[in-house]
Amino acid sequence: MKRGKPDFWLILITFTLLGIGLIMVFSASYFKGYVDLQDSYYFFKKQLVYGLLGLVLFFVVSNIPYQVYRKYVGIILFLSLFFLLAVLLFGEVRNGARRWIDLGFFDFQPSELVKLGMIIYTASIMVKKQPLLDNFKRALLPPLIVIGLVSSLLVLEPHFSATVIIVTTCFVIIFCSGARIKHLALLLMSGIPAMILIMLTSDYRIERLHTLLNPLSNPNDEGYQIIQSLIAIGPGGLTGVGLGESIQKLAYLPEAHTDFIFSIISEELGFVGGSFVILLFILFIVRGVLIALQAPDQFGTLLGIGIVTLMAIESIFNLGVVTALLPVTGVPLPLISYGGTALIIKMIGLGMLLNISRYRTKKEKTSKRPTVARPVHM
Repeated sequence: MKRGKPDFWLILITFTLLGIGLIMVFSASYFKGYVDLQDSYYFFKKQLVYGLLGLVLFFVVSNIPYQVYRKYVGIILFLSLFFLLAVLLFGEVRNGARRWIDLGFFDFQPSELVKLGMIIYTASIMVKKQPLLDNFKRALLPPLIVIGLVSSLLVLEPHFSATVIIVTTCFVIIFCSGARIKHLALLLMSGIPAMILIMLTSDYRIERLHTLLNPLSNPNDEGYQIIQSLIAIGPGGLTGVGLGESIQKLAYLPEAHTDFIFSIISEELGFVGGSFVILLFILFIVRGVLIALQAPDQFGTLLGIGIVTLMAIESIFNLGVVTALLPVTGVPLPLISYGGTALIIKMIGLGMLLNISRYRTKKEKTSKRPTVARPVHM
């Protein structure tokens, strides 16, 4: 395959989102940094380091041919399962969940790496299973067993939102690979009840769902975050109260620099600023899908679709939570929210997508000149 130039628009959108994220992390966290750690720049400096490391990996990965990942898909899958088991055995418990491994200098969240690993695995195996797509047991059952195993380990942490994100992303990849509609319908009919059952077996998930339907029913506990988020978004108006002028980040809105950073964006930059961020994500999705569709092989297409789907789902989840359309899930806004593992892994995934853009094949334009039949000489 002939290697070409990387997609300029993908680079521009990535840089813009990353830049907005750094600015807003500083704005949303400087008060918390000063009060809790006597350093207003604490979270910004850490996010800057994560961002710079992510940029390095972004460009490094963008120069690695994406076909390489198929060769090492077994190792990638093994590492995904290894880290999920490691976090269950040695992970650090926070807010009742065991999702992080404390490395001393860095808190590593394995689920973020597993998301990317499962995209690579599902894309690879669905390419391999192309001749068998009519056979449910031989084509879809093997990847479903692996996805089910990974999901079970995530539920044990518990990390229900990551489970939903991975299952949905893998389902989209399977759909785009050409799986039969009746098989996909069977998966939906069996998968959705299972997800509902898992959700209803946990008291805190039921409480979050109840709070979503009526946040004012428990304004000082489960409903507090959602109410404070809406209070932040409301006064923003058209152009916001001004960058750095948010009131809600002054210890009113918990997790203002992480999961609820969009609330601060809406408060400080208003409808215009919030709409601009959403527009950037829409442009990324459109550009990413085009890159995936122009990939020279099916693995590149499915890998690209998986990366774009992951970003899209996490963005929708986060925006749905801060606007009280979805229950609180703990999903950060990609490239914007504070967080080392999420940011670095997302930059690696975008580097893969950028590499796919180097090999894209564009359809040749057909000539508009009418064809003139040559005279036949007898």
